[in-house]
Amino acid sequence: MEEKLLLLRPDERLIAQYEDYKRDFLAAGDSMDGAGPLRRSSDGRDWLARLRLYEDPATLPEGLVLATQYILVRESDGRLLGMLQLRHDLNDYLLKYAGHIGYSVRPSERRKGYAKRMLAMGLDEARKLGLTRVLITCSTENEASRRTILANGGVFENTAWEPDDKEMLERYWIEL
Repeated sequence: MEEKLLLLRPDERLIAQYEDYKRDFLAAGDSMDGAGPLRRSSDGRDWLARLRLYEDPATLPEGLVLATQYILVRESDGRLLGMLQLRHDLNDYLLKYAGHIGYSVRPSERRKGYAKRMLAMGLDEARKLGLTRVLITCSTENEASRRTILANGGVFENTAWEPDDKEMLERYWIEL
């Protein structure tokens, strides 16, 4: 039987797990895609406060788009497995490089199918927002993410050079 996973909105109950998640990624030297401002936040409470800014048009920082943050939690033990950020619109940068959805799975929990299931749940949330198609990107070097996107109906459009991170990205569209 497949284990039960929950895609939840983050709240104060898992503050210590957000901080632990961040430490895992920093220790692995890995990016925290889909975690919003976690890398730049001083702690879990600061991260939650920054997320709230992204959810309200009145407090949205200039140049950004409205976004909803989710966390993937394993029901059996309450462990935070992954994060997914759903951007409601695309600005120029998101259209070229980052897309509607960013996601990541804790390094110690990879290769268990969590990313595929989390992305499917994120696509359900995108449908609820009224989106009819979403853009998702991944590094050309990230075979696991490519497989996750393809398994969820991704159709390759092209590659693009992302100048800030100095990497080639693959761009995929998913019809909802």
